Amino acid sequence: MTAVAETIVRDRCEKAGERLLLREEFDRYSIAAVRNPLPLFLLDLRNEGASLLGVSTDAVRAKAQAAGRRLSQSLYDLTTFDGIVYMSRITNRQCVAVYDRAVAPKLEADSPALDLPRLADLPRILESLHVTVAP
Repeated sequence: MTAVAETIVRDRCEKAGERLLLREEFDRYSIAAVRNPLPLFLLDLRNEGASLLGVSTDAVRAKAQAAGRRLSQSLYDLTTFDGIVYMSRITNRQCVAVYDRAVAPKLEADSPALDLPRLADLPRILESLHVTVAP
């Protein structure tokens, strides 16, 4: 649910009477279950983590992504972190962003990626996000 909310829905339905998305908008996305047999070195920006580090709330909870992208790029360029763990601004659930440098050495897919429209739980997810899909 959080992946769909963060990636596709975001704020697109804000102030709209009907939360409507076109079915074709889901066609360019895939989903896969992954696991990390090796530990990931993640910067924890959940809860008070960002504040304790002096990170602006714009970088972790703002609607606009510019500050968060700048922070992430700096972390990528200047550290050896594998990614970040943060709370979704939309669903308030945990999210993990893994940098490309850690994908091959530390993540494994349990099965091939599935086109998102074929995900059996997609109707339930969209219902929980109060989104209607138009053909």
